[in-house]
Amino acid sequence: MKLKTFFCLLFLLAAAVAAADFSLEKAQRIEKFLNRVATHRQPSLFLKKAAFNESELNSYLNLIYVKKYAPEVTFIELRLRDKDQVGGSLKVKLAGDKYAAVPEFLRDVDVSFQGKFECSNYHMRYVFEKLVINGNNYSPEILDEAFAVAQFNAKTKNRFSTGSPCCPA
Repeated sequence: MKLKTFFCLLFLLAAAVAAADFSLEKAQRIEKFLNRVATHRQPSLFLKKAAFNESELNSYLNLIYVKKYAPEVTFIELRLRDKDQVGGSLKVKLAGDKYAAVPEFLRDVDVSFQGKFECSNYHMRYVFEKLVINGNNYSPEILDEAFAVAQFNAKTKNRFSTGSPCCPA
């Protein structure tokens, strides 16, 4: 009976992996390209144009990138559309002592998003148009503000502090 259960679980796991349609070969294609760029970084280096399809990108993100750089992300999927439009979903699981201070309801998060990439002067940023966290819609502008504050290490004003014009001491 235990052997039968084991084979059933093994079959279900294999079916789940096949359903995800990730390919290590596709993922390694992107990894090799990124490693080549990182090791041959010279001011005079002219890079050839490289294109990767959605399947290759999702394979790379799930099989290589997440394991190396973002182990808290258990799944990510991007959907590439026309005119720099990108949508997607990801699942984040914060476990262990490292995240003990994080409230319980924020430790297992499903996020879906839609937006577009904006590029100019060799800089690129992602502009959120729709953001859903654990089934609830959030204003993308709030997330943009949070990222801007985090990126530029800006200090936000506390409008309720004593001594300010609105709240005298």
